[in-house]
Amino acid sequence: MTLPTFALRRTSLSGPSTQPTLAHPGAPRLASIALFAMLCATLTWWGITLHDTASAPPDVAPAARTLPDSGAAANLLGGHSELAVGRQLHLVGLLSFQGGGTAAIIGIGDAPPRVVGLNAALGSFGTLAEVRAHSVVVDLHGVRSEVFLPASGGGPTIYMH
Repeated sequence: MTLPTFALRRTSLSGPSTQPTLAHPGAPRLASIALFAMLCATLTWWGITLHDTASAPPDVAPAARTLPDSGAAANLLGGHSELAVGRQLHLVGLLSFQGGGTAAIIGIGDAPPRVVGLNAALGSFGTLAEVRAHSVVVDLHGVRSEVFLPASGGGPTIYMH
């Protein structure tokens, strides 16, 4: 059943209509077919595009995951990290005395190295808590950090009695 042509035109009592009128009664059907064809073409294009990229190997390897800097977090919270202590304290040597006493030769920052006895203060880095065979332990408010002797480059090692 077809609609009469006068049903597609709108008339008003105040004068001619400002809305455009359809020139052909089959225009909506033709527009629907054209839009459906565009939809099919778009879906086909996306299907081909996604199928090609899914089967192709990735061009770039995934980025390596880096660990966050614990020193920055410790400094933010008002502490000294082991890395910060190790960078500022330079263990030059270890001393062992006949009476059983021990000490360490430590450089703090850019200052020249000095001899520090057990339980002596190391400025803002706490105290020298322990002297071991190849390292010292620094105690800062209950947090202990170990600072190692640098690897010897074949230089002399001195033992005195």
